[in-house]
Amino acid sequence: MRLEASVEIRRPVAEVFEYLSDVGHYPRWMAHVVEVRTAAPGAPREGDRFVVTIRSLGRRFETPYVRTSYEAGRRCTDRATGGPVPDQRWHSAVEEVPGGTRVTRAVEVASRGWLRLLQPLQKRAAGRQLGEDLRTLKRVIEGS
Repeated sequence: MRLEASVEIRRPVAEVFEYLSDVGHYPRWMAHVVEVRTAAPGAPREGDRFVVTIRSLGRRFETPYVRTSYEAGRRCTDRATGGPVPDQRWHSAVEEVPGGTRVTRAVEVASRGWLRLLQPLQKRAAGRQLGEDLRTLKRVIEGS
């Protein structure tokens, strides 16, 4: 399953990417994320490892990730290395547009076993949440 959504933010590309690529900001704009623990402090880079804790269906779930690619000021990709849905990749990219920056986020998930049966429902719910999270990101970065 692949989902993709975009939003335009009235801020410069460098500012948007700096905020977007810092996993410490995830709880501020991703509704289900309650905590992110990083393995090493410092600026984001390829090879970073971190654990995202989400709250869903009244429970907490932890998923470890590794940042598999990082192009400063342009794009990055994070791959789950475990957790309840271990086969997922999150792609984030920014590009300059008139008046600001377009942020595009995409997720690729390989559902297995009984989760495949739920894929149509998951796709609809995850697509809605992806869009809501990007709208929140826009509000947070624009300060509105």
